[in-house]
Amino acid sequence: MPKYRNSLNNDQDSNDPLITRRSFLALMGVGACLVGVAQCTGASFLGFLYPNAMKVPPSTFSIGRPEDLLLREGKVFDPKQKVFVESKEGKVRVQTAVCTHLGCTVNLVDTGYACPCHGSTYDRVGRNTGGPAPLPLDFFEIYKGSSGELMVDKSKPTLDYQAAWFKMT
Repeated sequence: MPKYRNSLNNDQDSNDPLITRRSFLALMGVGACLVGVAQCTGASFLGFLYPNAMKVPPSTFSIGRPEDLLLREGKVFDPKQKVFVESKEGKVRVQTAVCTHLGCTVNLVDTGYACPCHGSTYDRVGRNTGGPAPLPLDFFEIYKGSSGELMVDKSKPTLDYQAAWFKMT
């Protein structure tokens, strides 16, 4: 403290601290700001180290062995791949469960399929019957893999619901 209350002159011989309370608090504020900026900068640089790859399931996947598929009849939904696997009389076909409007997952209903997001409807073979969906639901090519399992290739869609059947026998 100065010798006199309103004086700006500091007496070097007095017991005045080298730093005042005001300058200490100002330095703490500046230090806190610098630490915050350093953390934000460090976090943004760490983002470059993490790959930007999307976690997309592969376009080719297995639906199981033919013997297992022969045991069940009807349509079964695969939530991981977002497809319906339909087996009937020794044949199997796979149809997408993704609405062609905005990509919502369609639900299986008595009349076919219905999109819960925007009201698109499809008949039992996936042809669009109402709503904003511009295209029918695709079927995917099925082939027998080297391990004996049936493989589905999502990169090869077809709209021909008759040709989409794969005979398991």
